[in-house]
Amino acid sequence: MTESWICFLLLCLNLLFLTKPFVSSQEGVPETRVFTKEVTADKCTSGVPGPPGRPGPPGPRGDAGSTVEASPNWNSCEWNHLSNGNDVAQIVTCSITKTYSDTYLYVGISSDMRFYGGSSGCCRWYFTFNGAECSNPVKIEAVVYANGYATVNLHRPRMLIGYCKGISAGSITVGWHVGQCSGYGTYDCYSGWNSATNMWIEEVTPSPYD
Repeated sequence: MTESWICFLLLCLNLLFLTKPFVSSQEGVPETRVFTKEVTADKCTSGVPGPPGRPGPPGPRGDAGSTVEASPNWNSCEWNHLSNGNDVAQIVTCSITKTYSDTYLYVGISSDMRFYGGSSGCCRWYFTFNGAECSNPVKIEAVVYANGYATVNLHRPRMLIGYCKGISAGSITVGWHVGQCSGYGTYDCYSGWNSATNMWIEEVTPSPYD
């Protein structure tokens, strides 16, 4: 029952039970009875809210969206006969303009990487992104360790690849570096001897398993 009906019933009850008789007693006038009505309207207040109503019918089906193919975003840089003998240095750089902040960068390089000197030792190669190593999920690095090759100068082709996320959109400079391994001294490192060096960068969508 709605609030307006409740107020109407209260008004009717007041009309029935709140009437008072009035008797006229003027001389020469027959006694008559006149009834006056005192009507009191009780103030109606809101009740407790009712339960939620049932869900309405489904709306009309929307228009089909357009199909947009994702445009690949990648860059590659190549060098011939770098022949870089630095032991601790940035060797080369390659850049890309990252479109989105939630994507990954997939980076890789193929080159000659050689360690030489001492009965045992190590050289380390790694990537930086605008001057900082990747930390999400981990560094992208490779080490070359040798033991018992004090007089052997072995040049081998090697690859260094990995994914890095958490990099903001915008211009990104990827650097390829060489350095010393943690816990070891300074040794003779060599990069890109007598061969081509190929470096690539690609912006890729997040992994569905991330």
